[in-house]
Amino acid sequence: MDMRFFTLYKFFILSLLALSTAVGCSPLSKAQIEAVNELAFRSDTVSRSPAVLFGEMSELRLERGLFYAASLSSGEARSRELTELAEASMDEEALVRKASGYVDAFNSYVRALHSVSAEARWKGIGTELRGIGTRVDSVLYRYNRLDTGYEDIPTGYARMAGRVLAYVAEEVMQAVQGRAVRNIVVAGDTLVAASCDSLMDILRSDEMDELIRHERESLRDNYAAYLTALGLRGEPVPFESDRLYVELLRRTDELSDIRNSCVSALRSMKNAHAKLAADFAAGGKKVPAELWDELTRLRTLASQVSRMLEDK
Repeated sequence: MDMRFFTLYKFFILSLLALSTAVGCSPLSKAQIEAVNELAFRSDTVSRSPAVLFGEMSELRLERGLFYAASLSSGEARSRELTELAEASMDEEALVRKASGYVDAFNSYVRALHSVSAEARWKGIGTELRGIGTRVDSVLYRYNRLDTGYEDIPTGYARMAGRVLAYVAEEVMQAVQGRAVRNIVVAGDTLVAASCDSLMDILRSDEMDELIRHERESLRDNYAAYLTALGLRGEPVPFESDRLYVELLRRTDELSDIRNSCVSALRSMKNAHAKLAADFAAGGKKVPAELWDELTRLRTLASQVSRMLEDK
């Protein structure tokens, strides 16, 4: 047997032994990694769900504020009101600042989960090793074409070795990645649950109810002031003003529905993550049917939030 082939054969056998060891200790299946990726992808949208409600309320404040500014007879007073409108922000609300803290913590976890579970974590090293083997064989091929007087160096071994090494390295890295993903999901479940619960509490709080009610009442008051001012000036009410007012009324009536959609998305996120963490902690290799059901529900709710975000 050619010694070069024998050496390569031994290398191949040792690589397969290393591979079997790596696969044997891999804690996550392909389906579990897919479940993690799906969860991480949807979490990115769900974590921004409070911004949907706060963004809509901010726009409604601006629109109703413009009605009030138009009701002012003094140019100076109107200018001052418009300046305050331009500078005003929902960020000043205590509830918004409180929610932002939980969203930031949640997003930090989601970014970490994205990074650890990414396919590039294990695929990159395989691509690099295959490339090295191919490049070495290319150099040997060009060397053999030179008239050196020495025996040609056999080609093909480097490419084969590169492929074997790449395959083993990918499997080993996937095993390491699997353990890291399992650990971060199990450890992070408390953070996810606390963040989701806190955000849901904020969105369902009496203070949020009061803010929503305030927007409805303030819209009516601001438009009434606008109509009164036009009447005193003897000016007709523009048709577009009435149309805008009706649209804004509908939007204020929908604030509670938007809030409920955000709460449902956060609840589904919490439930899906808890099911995944429990499965990982139990050492299972299959994704339970109830987890797929929750991920399907999460996908639907996240899509609703995504559409609302695009409208902002």
